[in-house]
Amino acid sequence: MSKRPLAALISTALLAGCQSAAPIRFYTLLPAATRTAAPAQDPAFRIELGAVTIPSQVDTPKIVIRESAGRLAPVEGQRWIAPLADEVRASLSAALTQKLGVPDIGYASASETQGLPLYRVRVTLRRFESVLGSKALIDASWTVSSASDKGKSASCDSRVESDIADGFDALAEGHQRALAALAGRIARGLEALNAGKASNVCVAADAG
Repeated sequence: MSKRPLAALISTALLAGCQSAAPIRFYTLLPAATRTAAPAQDPAFRIELGAVTIPSQVDTPKIVIRESAGRLAPVEGQRWIAPLADEVRASLSAALTQKLGVPDIGYASASETQGLPLYRVRVTLRRFESVLGSKALIDASWTVSSASDKGKSASCDSRVESDIADGFDALAEGHQRALAALAGRIARGLEALNAGKASNVCVAADAG
C-alpha cells in the first residue's frame, strides 16, 4: 500500500476543515428604516451623542447570550458587524435624529448646526442581555444637558425589554426595538429640557 506524501495529507485535512467550518453571520443594531434618516429642514436644536458605555461582559465581537442565571456564552459564528458600543451609538443617534428632527453633530456638517442650541446626551448601558427565544433587555442610565446652561440638565434611568422569537435574526431585531424605545424616552426628555422643564425630564421620558 503506497503512502501519500505528508504535504498532500495536510492539504486535504485543511481543505476538509475549511469546507466544514460554519459561516460567520453578522448582525447590526441599526434598523433599515433609520439608516437614511435625515433631520428636519428647520430643527429646533442640535444634539451631541457621546460614546456609549456598555457592560464589559458583552464587549466582544461575538454575540453573547444568557444561558442561565449565572452563565453567559459568546456564540461562535454569530457576530455584530461593528464594535457593540459603536452599533448602539449609531442606532440611538439614528433614532434620535428621526424622532426629533434634529442633527447629531457627530454626523452633521457645521453649516447644519451653526447657531442652534446644543444638548449633550450621554448613555451608559448597565445591562445588555440577550436570551434566545425570550427577550432582548436593555437597562440604561442617561444624562441630557445644555451646553450653554450648566444648571439645565437631568439624569434618568430606563429599562426596556422586547419579547423575541427564536433565532439570532429575531434577537437583533429585538435589540433594535429596545434601542428605539430607549431613544424615544431620551427624545421626550430632550424636548422637556428644551422647553425649560429640567425637573420634568425623567417624568416626560417615561410618559407615553
